[in-house]
Amino acid sequence: MKRPLAISDTACSIVKTLQEANFETYVVGGAVRDLLLNRTPKDFDISTSATPEEIRAVFGRRKARIIGKRFRLVHLYADGDIYEISTFRQAPRSHGAENKKFASAEHLILSDNDYGSAEEDAWRRDFTMNALFYDPSREEVLDLTGMGVEDIANQIVRAIGEPKLRFEEDPVRMLRALKMVAQFDFELDNPTENALFECLPLLKLVSPSRLTLELEKILKSSFCDRHFEVFHDYGLLPYFLPELSAEWGSPLQQRLSDLLYERNCRVDAGLYRDSVSLAIAAAALPFVERAFGNAPGSLWDPRTPGCGAVIADTVDNIFKPQNLMVRMREAACRILTLQPLLENPDDPRRGEIIQQHAYAHARELMLIRHAGLPDAETLEKAWPRGIDRARNQHAKAPAKKRPKKRHFSKKKPEQNWNRE
Repeated sequence: MKRPLAISDTACSIVKTLQEANFETYVVGGAVRDLLLNRTPKDFDISTSATPEEIRAVFGRRKARIIGKRFRLVHLYADGDIYEISTFRQAPRSHGAENKKFASAEHLILSDNDYGSAEEDAWRRDFTMNALFYDPSREEVLDLTGMGVEDIANQIVRAIGEPKLRFEEDPVRMLRALKMVAQFDFELDNPTENALFECLPLLKLVSPSRLTLELEKILKSSFCDRHFEVFHDYGLLPYFLPELSAEWGSPLQQRLSDLLYERNCRVDAGLYRDSVSLAIAAAALPFVERAFGNAPGSLWDPRTPGCGAVIADTVDNIFKPQNLMVRMREAACRILTLQPLLENPDDPRRGEIIQQHAYAHARELMLIRHAGLPDAETLEKAWPRGIDRARNQHAKAPAKKRPKKRHFSKKKPEQNWNRE
């Protein structure tokens, strides 16, 4: 299918360089899907017939670094960004049956480094919409499974081949399927949905590090409130975040969802960057209020003995069994610790508070908490915008169109915040 897509100049250059070295090469996966959905891709992944060693030989050792064991690929450093380049794979020949630990999932993939052709690579991928390849030189979309473009048009998430086998090979694919349901407002086709319900217990076999990585991606996105709702609707949440699952339907969970929704709207509008630590703090806030015995919206006394330890323990408990990166968790705790102090703009420690490393994000959470309240504008003016040390500017971007709700019954509040 001929169709020009807005591939970055650097990605086009990488593809062209490998093609000129006589390697079949395409932009693949989520970038192609997102462009067909008229969305801006977060990155451009590339797949090629070249092995990792051949890729490194083309670009040089200083720019190309081979990483991974279970799935070997190359990180190419170009124009200040990292581009992920994988080699075409075929269906793996080694599975979990070789290890007694994985006897309950004989198809679990422990190694995925059997190289193959472009067509074999497409058929071993997870979902049809992620199996699209794009040749920027010819401006051509390759739909090698024959279903990807049609499923995007029909808003269907469909596993390639036998869905149960796909989930047994890698249970994390269940999270990814539901993330697409949440983010794009798509639906699972019936065989994929039935297989997902049957395979949910296999999530217990996934390494904590992989689930933590997925959690961080979810919290970084501007759809994390919807992700958690979809996970609950499909019964996945108890396997992923049992503490949150146990509170589902309670006022605490309602407040958590509303805080995350407010944060996500601000990220969509370009007011806030997609900080994981801010999302962690927003999600943890209702639990921290309860830990201090406070009513929702009522903050704790910062002079309470052991205040910091209570906040840290509460954050850890919410996200178990996942272990958040230390720097993200500590940043979230600092954001939460500053919340009571921001309630009083006349605090004698005002200057010291503003100089705190976490002040910029703490101010953002304070504005999220007060959205729609009478004192919101007063507090916004009273506390100056802080320096975001991770990014020294607030880029203004057009708001993305959030998909309409179809799977959830909870009515979302109106956007009732002011532009900073």
